[in-house]
Amino acid sequence: MNDMLLRTERLSKRYGQKHALQDVDIHVRKGDIYGLIGRNGAGKTTLMKIINRQVHQSAGQAWLNGAKLSEAASYSLRIGTLVEMPNLYPDADARENLTYKRIALGLPRSDNHADLLELVGLADAGRKKVKQYSLGMKQRLGIAMALLGDPDLLMLDEPINGMDPQGIADIRNMLVRLNREKGTTIIISSHILDELAKFASVYGIINEGRLIREVSRETLEIENQADISIVTDQAQEAAALIFEKTGLPAHIDGDGRTLRITQGIDQHKVISRL
Repeated sequence: MNDMLLRTERLSKRYGQKHALQDVDIHVRKGDIYGLIGRNGAGKTTLMKIINRQVHQSAGQAWLNGAKLSEAASYSLRIGTLVEMPNLYPDADARENLTYKRIALGLPRSDNHADLLELVGLADAGRKKVKQYSLGMKQRLGIAMALLGDPDLLMLDEPINGMDPQGIADIRNMLVRLNREKGTTIIISSHILDELAKFASVYGIINEGRLIREVSRETLEIENQADISIVTDQAQEAAALIFEKTGLPAHIDGDGRTLRITQGIDQHKVISRL
């Protein structure tokens, strides 16, 4: 458990009679890129707000670096967040917004603002006022602000909203770089599994406030492989023939009659050989 950065146990949040979260157990290890997948309203934002101490849970507990969320020791973990839309000063430029956020966080004076803006693709924004930014540019600046203080855990809530395909690719590459070069643990939410599947290492699938499943990238890829199942009374002979003619290994199930082929499938080729 020493590599567990964040875990929750039966974490719940109720508003009146409605559960925004109910009995959620998540496990985020150091160095993970944890993709939180769910439709809008599934509970992703509520979960991030509890971890960021923006709201209090109704029940359950969370641990950060082994310390309870409610204890002072948990504050030793540096967390950077972009939850919902970033809070920006529209009449200030990008560098000024970074300066204001740094002061508000009580961080020491820093000269890395230019590096952060370059990292998120805003190096050429110059002195342009934020009120002139597109939605995608505001998202980029929000990510830069979340990276102030070099956080151990970066939480991003739907950060690719409003971005064009190139912008999405840029953010994806930037997050992978942060994870690999600095070891930053990342929790990123989205309702688009296809996009997170390109770089997340672990997935948490959430629906109507409940965590349906946690699964590693490798397991998900294996489970979603296309395959062919063939039922025959001559399983051994069929497996040998398929391997001889196509080079594809065929696994025989415990019933002794079902063949499964999961690698390099060409269905028509297999059928014609049989």
